[in-house]
Amino acid sequence: MPAGFNTGQIEYIKAIANVNGHKTYKDIGYNRDTSSSTTAHLNQATADNKCRYGVWCLGSKPVLRDSSGNIGVTTLPLHELNAFDIDKSQNSDGIVYETQREGDEGFLESTHLNMRLLLPHGNESNSTNTFQPDHVEFRMIVFRARDRQHHLETHLKDTNNFMFNLFRGNRNHAIGFSGYQKKEEIDGNLTYELQSGSSSSGILCVQGQDAMTVPINNESWVVMRDHRFYLGKEYGGKNIYEDSFHWDWKDPIATSSTDVTETDNEKNYTWYIMLIANNNSLIAQDNPNVSIRFTGTTHMTSG
Repeated sequence: MPAGFNTGQIEYIKAIANVNGHKTYKDIGYNRDTSSSTTAHLNQATADNKCRYGVWCLGSKPVLRDSSGNIGVTTLPLHELNAFDIDKSQNSDGIVYETQREGDEGFLESTHLNMRLLLPHGNESNSTNTFQPDHVEFRMIVFRARDRQHHLETHLKDTNNFMFNLFRGNRNHAIGFSGYQKKEEIDGNLTYELQSGSSSSGILCVQGQDAMTVPINNESWVVMRDHRFYLGKEYGGKNIYEDSFHWDWKDPIATSSTDVTETDNEKNYTWYIMLIANNNSLIAQDNPNVSIRFTGTTHMTSG
């Protein structure tokens, strides 16, 4: 069923299909504290090793194109936010819990997500804990590909890889943390070039550009949000940043799979949240000692 219905049409379709009976609330949770060094949030480094970044995605990791031209589950530096796995009720007594959906068909209503980022003051009883730094600059980008990305190749239409073409370079190349996108197409497909080297001048180098100011490649990506914020002692000891994100899907869903995005509509549910952190040091910096927490709810009606 095609997407793009207005609110009145959606409510009419719901009434005809009789799917207003059961409301499902899928909870989303992601929490890593500062002691989780093996699963650190911002454990990815730019080529010049002067900033750290982390990326989260709604749902499962998508299948994208790599630098060899292969399409497969790539080793993307992604943390998954489990927003779309909603079990069907299998209860023999007919009871459907609020965390379950009733049957294959329904309407995916919305997803609401809260983010809380904490820059700890440190623990005086723990000499290994890092105290709050004087200055940390963050850039947050919330974005998606222009066409559908998915963890199943059968549902995939857009193989753009943000690690190679999220940004736009000064020479009009699409660039990313891992390399750049060649301007030539091979067999109708865009190709990527790995590049691990970095410029020796400036800081936060992304293929010769400053990661905090490099513009987005709007030809390939749709941006919900792109802004910077600052934490640390220089800002009155401010050590907490909070934000929220909301997606109104309003989509008919028909699938026997637990993952409700495995349906025939054309909607792209794969949204990314990227955080880039920097203390403006001219030398390589350590992994920022931050705690990041995501909580939220996906709402669906069925039955």
